[in-house]
Amino acid sequence: MNAIVKWGIGAALVGGGVATWYYWPGNSGMVTTFSTVEVVRDNFVNKVQATGTLEPQELVDVGAQVTGEIKEFGVDVDGKRVDYGSEVKAGQLLARIDDTIVELDIKRAEASVAQAQAQILTAKANISQAEVNKKKADRDLERAKKLGVGDALSQMDYDQYLTQAENAAASLQSAQAQLANAEAQLQSANAMLESELRNRDYTRITTPVDGTIVVRQVNVGQTVVSNMSATTLFLVARDLSKMQIWASVNEADIAKVHAGQEVRYTVDALPNENFTGVVNKIRPNATMSSNVVTYIVEIDIENPDRKLLPYMSANANFIVKEVKDCLLVPDAAFDFRPEREQVDPAFAGKMRPQGPPPAPEEGAEAEPAQAPAAADPADGERAMLWVQKGDKVAPVRVIRGESDGTRSIVTPLPGETLEAGDKLVTGVMQVPAKAAAGGKQQGGLFGMNGPKRRPRSAGGVEARPGQSTGGRPGPPM
Repeated sequence: MNAIVKWGIGAALVGGGVATWYYWPGNSGMVTTFSTVEVVRDNFVNKVQATGTLEPQELVDVGAQVTGEIKEFGVDVDGKRVDYGSEVKAGQLLARIDDTIVELDIKRAEASVAQAQAQILTAKANISQAEVNKKKADRDLERAKKLGVGDALSQMDYDQYLTQAENAAASLQSAQAQLANAEAQLQSANAMLESELRNRDYTRITTPVDGTIVVRQVNVGQTVVSNMSATTLFLVARDLSKMQIWASVNEADIAKVHAGQEVRYTVDALPNENFTGVVNKIRPNATMSSNVVTYIVEIDIENPDRKLLPYMSANANFIVKEVKDCLLVPDAAFDFRPEREQVDPAFAGKMRPQGPPPAPEEGAEAEPAQAPAAADPADGERAMLWVQKGDKVAPVRVIRGESDGTRSIVTPLPGETLEAGDKLVTGVMQVPAKAAAGGKQQGGLFGMNGPKRRPRSAGGVEARPGQSTGGRPGPPM
């Protein structure tokens, strides 16, 4: 055990000595190295990302209004049995429900109509009979009135003639009421017959529009039960050459979306193809899930070759702003502030003083503070970048425009020069001269190289769906 400890201590001393010799300033010296990023000339796209699904623009729900068994399906425009994806024309038969019960109901309704018609004839005959009886009673009463009550006509006989006339009038009114009742029953029977005839039509399930069958929810032999809400049998998409994307957009980005806005999207089924669409509208009813509020945005898209199918997943990019052929600088370059000794002496006059200005002497009038030059809101704000010039840096004044969260558009001010490929400094590190000469990674023990970082994609940082960064890989802009 003592031997192992001794060997360990000895190895540590040897390693420390080697490291001390290697990094000793008198032996190798320390040099300054810059961390840099490159200016690029490219197209800038600021966008809002979201995901959604493809939906038909108009989806027709074909249901059943009668109860019965599905006896058979119809045929499509190609003469094949109706099924998923079948092309159909308006009025074409999709399915037929067993109409046996409906036919029996029609016969009962027809019998009710005939019965009501017979009652009308009976009522009319009763009216005719009542009219004859009333006329006879009226004549008898008229004669009784002429004779008057006396020796030839007793009071009892006169009252009897009067009663017979009144009864005849009442019988006529009753017969007329029976006729009105029979006519009402006939109307009811006709309405029932019409309803049953319509139910027979409902046993033939037809499509109200031209389109494509997206969903078929029944099979031959299945019993359809009609209730307060019509049972869905088929879903027919009117025209799949024109579809929509229903995209969920986060509330933080919904203000950047508007009707008529260009949208570029891809679908998972065709990852190498890019498509475009236009925002139709934003639905005002928001939804909340896990305390995240989202809005549904409808995007109109064209699908002339029918490659896109309903309910595909889509990755949509709402184009907020696009600038062609501009200088782009990583945002990290705007945070660098060099020391005076790091600035190229030829450009030292352009360097802004660091820290607060010196306090004025007693009795001296304080000079009015000079406000910085106002930036044009249309272009952006003034900023300073630092270009590497050997072991020094040189300032470049620019107008910093829009940013996608990773890169910003820059425009050099008059008299300044900035080109694609220029190295902009983002940080400074001190490394041994030997390590720098050997191309070793600064800061590593004994100058050992570390793993290289993969460069960022041109799109920016990764973003969650619905967030505006422009960084997540998507369809080429």
